[in-house]
Amino acid sequence: MNWMVGLGVLAMCACNDAAAPKNAAVVDRFVAFAQTEIAWLQKVQPGMTKTVTEGEKVETESIDTLDWNNELEAIRTWSVFALSKKSKTQPAFDTTIDESGPLKIERMNARDTAAELQELMVTYRKGKIEIMQWTVIQRSWFMDRDLRISFQPRKGYGIQVRENAIWSSEKSYEIYIEINNSDFLINGR
Repeated sequence: MNWMVGLGVLAMCACNDAAAPKNAAVVDRFVAFAQTEIAWLQKVQPGMTKTVTEGEKVETESIDTLDWNNELEAIRTWSVFALSKKSKTQPAFDTTIDESGPLKIERMNARDTAAELQELMVTYRKGKIEIMQWTVIQRSWFMDRDLRISFQPRKGYGIQVRENAIWSSEKSYEIYIEINNSDFLINGR
């Protein structure tokens, strides 16, 4: 009987649609989705192009294999569910949903303007997640950091970072990974 419950939980985590339960008891449904995608990327290891931009400096490289668990750690970090549990105000996030035909956009905006996770926006096309985007602010006495994390399942991701530390001038950088294996893109879905 326990293995049936475990199998049910795994099936819910692997689900890629809007029908996933909104109040998942264990983990945020979006983090569960990202973990499933990361495991898949780790297993398949598609070819990709990684571009890192810092100011005027741009570095691009083609990569055959990558530690996706490490590379996409930021995506697993920002759980609406976990942050809602920590919040002193309930609910911690206001949710709005806009729909038009096959397109649906779900936004979860933090009620607390000082919360680290300010917004999670998820765009669906025909019930499947098309793109997930986190807006994060981190404030401390020694460093301010603004992050925008975008994740397109099986297509790529991007992270934009702006930092202002007391020991240096403000800097910003961007990291983008685009899956470039054409055979993977044609047959991978």
